[in-house]
Amino acid sequence: MKKLNVLLNSTALIVLASANAQAQDGATTYRQVCSSCHETAAAGAPKLEDKAEWESRIARGMDSLYASMHSGKCKIYVKDLRRDLSDEMIKTTVDYMVSQVQQEPHYLKSEY
Repeated sequence: MKKLNVLLNSTALIVLASANAQAQDGATTYRQVCSSCHETAAAGAPKLEDKAEWESRIARGMDSLYASMHSGKCKIYVKDLRRDLSDEMIKTTVDYMVSQVQQEPHYLKSEY
């Protein structure tokens, strides 16, 4: 019975660890994956803080941004090299990035 409990507990820990790894939010995925290009403008990636570069991309709509992950330059860096990222996680990360671009810089926010 002790062996069965140890086996069940070990299995539960593995399942929980796997669920935690998959439950990353968009900000975490951005920092771990996307920032390597979007912080340096590598391969023509728009810098996250460059609102002018993002404006036309955002104007085309979210579906266009999501599609670029499957057919654009990001496909090579994300979909081909990081197959562990689900389509839903990629969408969540794109949503995070757009929210950051559209956010008013902290130094312009009113304190009132």
